[in-house]
Amino acid sequence: MLAEAVTLADMTSYETLFETAIRDHQASLSRIVATYELNPHLQQELHQEILLAIWKSLANFRGDSSLHTFVFKVAHNQAINHVSRHARVPHHESIDNPLPSDSACPEMSAINSQKMQLVFRAMHTLPVLQRQLLALSLEGLSYQELSEVTGLSESNVGVRLNRAKKALQEQLEKHHG
Repeated sequence: MLAEAVTLADMTSYETLFETAIRDHQASLSRIVATYELNPHLQQELHQEILLAIWKSLANFRGDSSLHTFVFKVAHNQAINHVSRHARVPHHESIDNPLPSDSACPEMSAINSQKMQLVFRAMHTLPVLQRQLLALSLEGLSYQELSEVTGLSESNVGVRLNRAKKALQEQLEKHHG
């Protein structure tokens, strides 16, 4: 009976933690999904895979890092698994669904969505690690947090992130300049 109560209490705390994580990171997770997958149907699949992975991983969350960093690490690990599973299938579709935006103005939202679509298309030409570093950086993670998520040293994160930014800039200029 006591074991059931502990399990039920744990389940309630996992549910609360999961709801908090998803509520606080919903837009970020959508952007992460768009960073790794252009096909809208596969975006939905990847989003569900990430949510399931976060739920399953909460049992291992001990607070060694912030919930923010933990969620991004799980999301990016799942996204990398998704990319590797789908690497053999060529994808030629563009982003059809607008990304969630915090903007209240529809015109600014449309402009920002178009700009982000261009950035995501350019990012998809880059290697996965560069995409990962750029996506996490765009979400505001520090070099230390990037290091925790990727397993790279902080100095290596800085070097690789700068290279990724340069490669992204070159791709954007190639397509629009």
